[in-house]
Amino acid sequence: MGVYLDGLLTELVVTVSVALLAVYVRFRWGYQYWKKKGVSYAEPSFPFGNMGPSILGLESYGKFLREVYEKAKGKRFIGLYSILRPVLLIRDPEFIRRILIKDFSSFHERGVFLDDEEPLNRQLFFLPSPEWRPRRVKLTPAFTSGKLKGMFQTIQECGRQLSEAAQTCAGRGEPVEVRELVARYSTDVIVSVGFGVESDCQRNPDAVFRNWGRRVFTSDLKASFGFRLNFISPQLADFFRRVSQLPVTYTNFFRKMIADNVEYREKNNVTKRDFIDLLMQLKNKGFVEGDKLENEQDVGKTYFTLEDLAADSFGFFAAGFETSSTTISSSLYELALHEDIQNKLHQEIDEVLNRHGGNITYDAIAEMTYLEKVLSETLRKYPPLPFLNRECTEPYTIPDSDVVVDKGTGIVISLFGLHYDPEHFPDPERFDPERFSEEEKANRHPYVYLPFGDGLHACIGMFVFSSRSSLEINKNKQ
Repeated sequence: MGVYLDGLLTELVVTVSVALLAVYVRFRWGYQYWKKKGVSYAEPSFPFGNMGPSILGLESYGKFLREVYEKAKGKRFIGLYSILRPVLLIRDPEFIRRILIKDFSSFHERGVFLDDEEPLNRQLFFLPSPEWRPRRVKLTPAFTSGKLKGMFQTIQECGRQLSEAAQTCAGRGEPVEVRELVARYSTDVIVSVGFGVESDCQRNPDAVFRNWGRRVFTSDLKASFGFRLNFISPQLADFFRRVSQLPVTYTNFFRKMIADNVEYREKNNVTKRDFIDLLMQLKNKGFVEGDKLENEQDVGKTYFTLEDLAADSFGFFAAGFETSSTTISSSLYELALHEDIQNKLHQEIDEVLNRHGGNITYDAIAEMTYLEKVLSETLRKYPPLPFLNRECTEPYTIPDSDVVVDKGTGIVISLFGLHYDPEHFPDPERFDPERFSEEEKANRHPYVYLPFGDGLHACIGMFVFSSRSSLEINKNKQ
């Protein structure tokens, strides 16, 4: 019996050893990919390639990509490995332009994991190209400057409540937690213009939507791990899909909120100038009224389901909340540190408002060019997402080289790297809105500044973000 067990144990050890050796050899062979193509690359380590610290949460992915970008100075691109998947980090702004615009057809996928079992994930950001294209065409009219102008009165009312909340705290001599104040304002704006609901977060810090915002964006270890995998390793995210799923309570809340909202409006013939109203037009008519494309035969009608409405509404809430809160807070922080910039901005705001009878209007904000520079510089130092990612969808020969990028290769652009590159932005740690004067912008490549991306995958809601941020800074000035 003992001899039998010894033999079995020996066989098991040999089998496991052979299996581990085979895996190791497979990785070593895979890690020759960029070398065989003649591409400079960062030396990988078994088993995570170059992504170990980021996957394990020891270092942010954005910080890691910036470090790689800076070490690859003088190179147009550099190879990386996400476990076994080859990834190409692009440094050359002209090559970036090709990926995002000219050669978009070869890089039209984001390369992120879509969990089909989670209904709220089927929002514009995560959809694969065949579904993304018609959805993008139909949603774009909802974010035009004209539609935004119609929502501006609602945004302005939220700004008035923000001013009152700040003045109340100041009147009591209390310190103001700017991040929380901004988060409550952002929630009010998103819920008002998005869902036509008064969330009352500024008067009630424990309002329902503010609590849900905290729950969505205060990630536990499990959610944080799943989010990282979505961008760093879609294949691993698929393997651990249960980890990256939203809690069912989040899904149920947003789906019920949208369903009840739509049902009430349809039963009572209620029309509002908000995001849900525009989505309901897509649900019931297949197009948005006033859309110049609505009668063009090549566009056609695309009818949205309630699931589509819930997913895109959740995407609107998630993207709008974090982007605005972070950028506005960072703007106010930088203004507090730089009194000269603050005074210059105050002077511009006073001059413009005097021309508009003291009223903060959509047209008045459009005239505040220095405010636009302040926001642009804030987005340079604090981009909402520190990288852009794409996936090569067909064999592609890199211009002015013999390197062929294979289908399925990951593409990543480090916004931290670009935005803090002293060749593009001298003394990059310094906050200087004049970097965005017309003269300065004309002197640098346009694709070294990409806070919202560019091309067809650019952020669809950037106009909403800009107006919301500008209005808040105006109200805080008052």
